Amino acid sequence: GDLDSRVKVTRKDEIGELAESFNVMAGEIVEKTRESVRAKEFVKEITAREHAEESLRESESKFQSILANSTAVIYIKDTQGRYILINSLYENLFHVKKEEIVGKTDYDIFPKEFAGAFLENDRKVLRSGTPLKLEEYAPHDDGIHTYISVKFPLLDPKGIPYAVCGISTDITEHKRAEEKLKVLRELDRNVITHALD
Repeated sequence: GDLDSRVKVTRKDEIGELAESFNVMAGEIVEKTRESVRAKEFVKEITAREHAEESLRESESKFQSILANSTAVIYIKDTQGRYILINSLYENLFHVKKEEIVGKTDYDIFPKEFAGAFLENDRKVLRSGTPLKLEEYAPHDDGIHTYISVKFPLLDPKGIPYAVCGISTDITEHKRAEEKLKVLRELDRNVITHALD
């Protein structure tokens, strides 16, 4: 059963030739066994790689679905403030294409005062190394909109930030409703005060 052992050949007759044939055959079996093991390992490696690629495709598909269907503006910028990625809503609201925005900064898209505020908030995130929730303002076709932005650093395997991701939700209507409610409360107070007079 030990294929690495060899029969000691001391004879030159038919028995010696048979023993030598067994030695050759054992060597061939050992080599074929090793080749078979290598082939099985190769197949395992290919199978594992195929599973990893399939998982990556599924993950990418889920990520793209989130980007395409989110009701929030989603974007990623490198540590220099250059865009890496935006979602469909960002494209629609700010009239830019994903392909065109890569490598550009907020200064290429927004007026200076807005771009400066966005950049400063991104820098705060990078300095703190933690997620921040911020109120931001952005120009739209119908005027300035208010956003609640959650910005957080994206880290490489060594824990070093390589980008900032932002998810910004438009709260303009909510803010307008708050202002109307504030005005109505003030009006109610004035009416009650004057009614007592």
